[in-house]
Amino acid sequence: MVTEAELSEQVDKLTDMIRDTQEYKDYIHMVGVIRRNPELCDEVMRFRKENFFLQHAPEHEDVSERLEALCRRNEDFLDTPEVYDFFMTEWSFYQIVQNLHDRLMEGIDF
Repeated sequence: MVTEAELSEQVDKLTDMIRDTQEYKDYIHMVGVIRRNPELCDEVMRFRKENFFLQHAPEHEDVSERLEALCRRNEDFLDTPEVYDFFMTEWSFYQIVQNLHDRLMEGIDF
């Protein structure tokens, strides 16, 4: 039987492995690039927040139209090279985390 301490140790190892992926390194680099420009960082955070709330809206709302409208309103902002690179690296890293989460949830009865 695995103890909680042993499980915690394995989680620490997994965390280290995640930090060693190119996707994570690229994401952290882009976080630094965005943070160097406080106004741009504020805009990125505003967009992320609005996007997050739209994606977690109640199912009866037409989220796809609202997401498209959000992207249209922010088209110039999203085409900024730093912003585009940030969101692409964030998405790549998110895919790794999401896949790990999905596999974990599939592997246990929760």
